Amino acid sequence: MLHTYIDTEYAPEKCSLCGGTGHVNGGVCEACGGQGDVLVAQPAIACPVCNGSGSLEIGTCRACGGSGWALL
Repeated sequence: MLHTYIDTEYAPEKCSLCGGTGHVNGGVCEACGGQGDVLVAQPAIACPVCNGSGSLEIGTCRACGGSGWALL
């Protein structure tokens, strides 16, 4: 399903922090809210800070909010 908001198209992509499960570290994934996917501006671009993983050595990537996708 494709959504359009102010001339930008968004589509669901698998959350990189939880791998699409909706859960991480025994709780609900804070990046996707337990949904397993996040709406991402298209074309989708992996976060350059965490390389699309959603996390860094110090915890959740704050650049992408843990989703693994760049916000342009």
